[in-house]
Amino acid sequence: MTTFQIENQCPQCGAPANLEETDRLFACPFCRVTSLLLTRDYFRYVLPARNPVGKDLVYVPYWRFKGILLFSLPAGIEYKFIDVSHCATDASPIPATLGLRSQALKLKFVTPEMPGRFVRLARSFDDTLAAFNRRFSQALPRPILHCAHLGESMSLMYSPFYATDQLYDAVLDRPVTAAGGGFPDTGLAGGRPDWGVRFVAALCPACGWDLEGARNTLAMFCRNCQSAWYPAGEALAQVESACLEDTVEAGIYFPFWQITCDLSAIGLKSYADLARIANLPNVVDRTAGLREFRFWTPAFKIRAQVFMRLAESLTLLQAQDRVAPMLPPGPHHPVTLPVEEACESLKVVLAAFFKPRRVLPEMLPALTIRPMQHTLTYLPFIEDQHDFIQPQTRLAINKNLLSLSRSL
Repeated sequence: MTTFQIENQCPQCGAPANLEETDRLFACPFCRVTSLLLTRDYFRYVLPARNPVGKDLVYVPYWRFKGILLFSLPAGIEYKFIDVSHCATDASPIPATLGLRSQALKLKFVTPEMPGRFVRLARSFDDTLAAFNRRFSQALPRPILHCAHLGESMSLMYSPFYATDQLYDAVLDRPVTAAGGGFPDTGLAGGRPDWGVRFVAALCPACGWDLEGARNTLAMFCRNCQSAWYPAGEALAQVESACLEDTVEAGIYFPFWQITCDLSAIGLKSYADLARIANLPNVVDRTAGLREFRFWTPAFKIRAQVFMRLAESLTLLQAQDRVAPMLPPGPHHPVTLPVEEACESLKVVLAAFFKPRRVLPEMLPALTIRPMQHTLTYLPFIEDQHDFIQPQTRLAINKNLLSLSRSL
């Protein structure tokens, strides 16, 4: 799947701008001002109406979900990539989905100044996502021990309609009901939108220096005060950052999340506990055994199989004693996977290495993993013809798979 396009204007000079769904930094080519795109929850978009002049448009909301569903089964992990939409109101004449419109049309951000009536939500995202889970899990063997979402992208899309003697789809300017069938009397209450995307200057909140980052990154760096910043609602929050101390000639640094969690129910607090639970063949000395256990996951979007391989391998390695607080000294891959999404995958990562597997059906559904602290950690990779390779661990990331993952 490709990301959709968004028409917008530079908040400083008003110049036209075309953004992609994944953009979080916008650099205007005219006034040279770089801005951050922030929102208090999720982004909201409107589809264009073909002939909006003189029509009282009603915008109907649709939940859109794009991401990977991870299903933990007794025999292993199953993956399903989905990009779907579903109507968030119960009005019967309204089409249930948007189809491919979000990929084919240029969208706009919802703003409070937009004319028209925006219908209130009648169905929450959690209810819609639960329906997606049921739908896409029907072909899987039972029991399903746990379902998680990876690289989840959630947004609200508003599709325009209007009514005369018929109900019209304003995107195509075609009727969707027979003559005499207008809007239903109930289920379409609403008003003006109270939401808008915030464009703020990409300046360090601590020292006022310019922040650096790729256009699709979630984490931005200030090289002046050596700090890293991460979006938290409509503001930026500082995030701990670290980098591998070993000196290597890195072609690029890849980001990973180190996550400290409370798993007291199964007694996973140290490296010694990990060696016991994962049945590692290593001889664990007393000093290493006392080292605090942390989950490791990629902080960038990648195919589910590669994500799980990297997360499992680095979690079993427990290399946190070899990193130091610092920013990556060289080129680095953008952070595209939110830490919240990484935390949601932890049960599946645990299930991948837990031994014996026969106890998973009883243990996993009842287990609660409570994240306590996270650190953004960069590992150096060298580049060869087909892969990026981490020299110390020999973990490899295929270039083609990484390129294809940009649309996840």
